[in-house]
Amino acid sequence: MRVALALILLASPALAQDPPPEVAAIVEEAKGICDGTFTAAPEAITPVDLNGDGTLDWVVDSGAFRCSTSTSLYCGTAGCGVDTVIDGTRGSLLLHSWDTVTEGGITYLIAPNDRGETVRFLWTGSEWQLQ
Repeated sequence: MRVALALILLASPALAQDPPPEVAAIVEEAKGICDGTFTAAPEAITPVDLNGDGTLDWVVDSGAFRCSTSTSLYCGTAGCGVDTVIDGTRGSLLLHSWDTVTEGGITYLIAPNDRGETVRFLWTGSEWQLQ
């Protein structure tokens, strides 16, 4: 597990600080369900301020995970697992893609819905809430 996380960190110079243990646990869970060789692209782990408090939070996007024995293990028609770690609390969503936007001093996680419309999610401190 440490090797996979180290490879992700080495390949992604944007990670100026080490991810918290919760991020490593998410990657370990994903690796644990793969019966073959597990790999993760550099964009699997992204530091970003998700709640507008000025400190980095973490996004783990399983769309950047690969398992040699299954092409659809981490993503399906509903999207890919996107886990966030904000102040030590894990949040989970199924998304096709994601980004962030700050409006009126509030930061939202944004993503397309099944109709291609952009929807916003707000972090409540314990979960993501559709706005």
